[in-house]
Amino acid sequence: MKVALLASRRMVMGFNLGGVHAGYTCENKEEALAHLESCHKNRDIGIILVSNTVALMIQDKIQEIKRSPEMIPVIAVIPDDHEQGLFC
Repeated sequence: MKVALLASRRMVMGFNLGGVHAGYTCENKEEALAHLESCHKNRDIGIILVSNTVALMIQDKIQEIKRSPEMIPVIAVIPDDHEQGLFC
């Protein structure tokens, strides 16, 4: 199973260097929805990481996918690179 990331250009570059299989830069809602749909349909992708900023743009679609009976892909919302706070 592969890991995909939907985030800013800076985060995508960093995660690609860290080993994420596919990184998609999302600068608006339309791009974010298109990339999420593409990742959701790709059966090789098991985990989709979504930055908080991108998740806010497409939160309805993320919730729709999470409510589906399918266990895969797992969608996890992660903090953006500029957010402050405790990270685990």
